[in-house]
This record gives sequence, C-alpha cells and structure tokens, in this order.
Amino acid sequence: MKESELRQIDAYLDKLRVKEKGMEDRKIYEEVLDLRTLKTLYKLSAKGYIRALGGVISTGKEANVFYADGRDDEGNKIPIAVKIYRIETSEFYKMDEYLFGDKRFDLRRISKKELIFVWTEKEYRNLVRAYEAGVSVPRPVTYLKNIILMEFIGEDEKPAPTLVDLGLELKEIVDVEKLFDEILDNMKKLYQKAELVHADLSEYNIMLFKEKAYFIDMGQSVLIDHPMAMSYLDRDIKNVLRFFRKFGIKRDHEEIKAEIVG
Repeated sequence: MKESELRQIDAYLDKLRVKEKGMEDRKIYEEVLDLRTLKTLYKLSAKGYIRALGGVISTGKEANVFYADGRDDEGNKIPIAVKIYRIETSEFYKMDEYLFGDKRFDLRRISKKELIFVWTEKEYRNLVRAYEAGVSVPRPVTYLKNIILMEFIGEDEKPAPTLVDLGLELKEIVDVEKLFDEILDNMKKLYQKAELVHADLSEYNIMLFKEKAYFIDMGQSVLIDHPMAMSYLDRDIKNVLRFFRKFGIKRDHEEIKAEIVG
C-alpha cells in the first residue's frame, strides 16, 4: 500500500474517532479496511449512526466485525456491531447458491463488487424480516454498500459467546432443554412468519446472552420458495440436533421439521 493511501486511511480513522488508537489497532484497521470502505464508514458516521469506532469483534475470510458507539434511527445512543464485507475477498463464489434463486434480486448483469453489495443488502433485509417476525436476532440499524450496522449482542464491548464457545459449559449456565425448545421456536417463527430458512444454522451461529439465544450471520438465509430451501432446512435441523444430542436431548428430525413448517 502506498504511503499516500496510508495517510488517507489514517485521516479517515481520525475522522471516525477511533476509540483505541494504539499501533496494533491501527495496524488491524489498515489491514482489513480499504479506502473505499473507510469512505463508506465515514458516510455512516456523518449521518450520525457511528459516534466512535471501537475494537475488532471478529475477523473472517468474507467479513470483519467491529464494535462501535452508535445511534439508531430515533437518535438513541446504542452499542452497535459494524459488519464489513471485504470487497476484495476471493470467497464470494461460495455464496452464489444462496443468491441465485432469490426472487428479490436481479443478478443478471452485476460485477463482483456489486455482488458483495447485493449480499450485504440481502443480509440486512433478512435481519429486518426476522426481527419484525419476532425472531431473536440482532436488531438491524441500517446498511450501506458493503457495511451493515446492527445491535451489539454483549456487554462491556465484549461479544456474547456462541454455543460452540460455551461447549459443555452450557449446561452449567442454562436449562439446556428449555434453550433447545427456544431455538426450535425461533426456527418456527423464522419459517412461518418471516418466510425464511436460516440455511447455515449451527452452534457457530447462535449466540447466548443473558440466557437468551440469538441467531446471527443471516446473509445466506433464503426465502421459503427458494429451490434449495427444504434442503437447507434439513441441514439446519440436523446441525441443531447434533449439537444438543451431547446433552442427552434426542428428538425426531421429521417431527421437528413438520412443527417448523406447520
């Protein structure tokens, strides 16, 4: 990266009022945030959604998530998660199957960069549908290009753990059978009210905060009329049953599917 570009990035980080200004944090920001993304972040900041950008919550091949002090549409101060999809990622070919077949989007003439923007919009719209249907998901705030802002699930700037993070410790924290039923109820609401299938539900994409389960990472979620919807639902059910089997919970796959579908 050219020195002039680094100076521009540093200038945008100053405009965003980065909360932690140590060299290590600066290095992480400069590695994962390109100039185009920083300009988009600044636009969201100028609109009042981001008051100060905080530390890194998680990093991945497709997206990075940061903590931020933010505001919602009503101007209320809230902690938010800033999910940023990498524009230059090489992994988006894996996402084609979840986009093609979705009647909400016309994908006939778009570039790779635009495909990432469509994916971002898709995740935001999925979150809105799920949230409005009463599914336990982070409350969506807004999106722009390759960035989604949503409610931060956690406290003291530390994200809540996922079920895989907790492992067998889960049984010491909550009534596991009650949690299992809560997750199934959310799957049912997601299907019957939001008309969505998560399509990647597992212990990796369910957070636990104050004994309540939250579904996350809903970019791949599909409408129930998607050609692969039933196959994805079967996979979601299989993953949930597999995880809870280690706690002695055994339920019939087809009975659960019938309950979810209604």
